[in-house]
Amino acid sequence: MLWNLSGPVVTNLGFSGCIGLAAGLAFKKVGQLLAVAIGLLFMLVQGLAYTGAVTVNWAQIQAYVTKTLDANGDGKVDQSDFKHYVNKGLGVMTLGVPSAGGFLAGFMLGVRM
Repeated sequence: MLWNLSGPVVTNLGFSGCIGLAAGLAFKKVGQLLAVAIGLLFMLVQGLAYTGAVTVNWAQIQAYVTKTLDANGDGKVDQSDFKHYVNKGLGVMTLGVPSAGGFLAGFMLGVRM
């Protein structure tokens, strides 16, 4: 009797949690690789700028990045822009998943592992 009532809930949480865990692990690894790539690219460009091979206008690059990432158009990248991108990403990741809560719990566990 108890399994008939709780079985579908446990199954959905288990499935959603497992795919959330896998997605969290993948997100963490891709994020780490992206951070390394950006760091190496910065060191390469900065080294070239130091030797005089290139001239870099960091203020222009900062303005471009700020304009690109500014979701609410207030001229700065802040917490509200971060919330916008997190909500958008979570909406995409949990679309059609049986249990968004189970997915998010597994995702957070995967990111923290």
